[in-house]
Amino acid sequence: MFPVILWRSLPLLGLVLAVALSPNSARPQIAYDGVAKQVDLVIDGDWIAASNIRYSRFDEFKLNARERVRDSAVGKAVIVIATNQRFIAYGVGSGWRTVPRVANEQIQSISAEDFAGLIVTNERLLNFNGESGVWGEQKRPISR
Repeated sequence: MFPVILWRSLPLLGLVLAVALSPNSARPQIAYDGVAKQVDLVIDGDWIAASNIRYSRFDEFKLNARERVRDSAVGKAVIVIATNQRFIAYGVGSGWRTVPRVANEQIQSISAEDFAGLIVTNERLLNFNGESGVWGEQKRPISR
């Protein structure tokens, strides 16, 4: 009987040991399906806030005069927002970062997953790394 109980407990024991022996055991652990949910978005008129679940706080962001949210996407640890004036992103560890929009730039898609945000426009490709807080940008070729 003892070997049966031990055999069934091995996966749990392994998980407990992995967490206890991890050098980053104070940090949130990765869920089985990827990154654990760490952020959410609140939009209220010209005021937006990121609910930072990892650090138990709300990080506010004030939009400019006449700036309006056009589209947004929320991943597990990143938020990407398109307004009529700029692109705004939030990473759970990096905070708010912005990139201005190009004149007459049309959004084709916006997505967010885990720590990565992606915006595709008729002019360029933009990605956001929610861990480092860095935007990457590439102009799209003229012949599409």
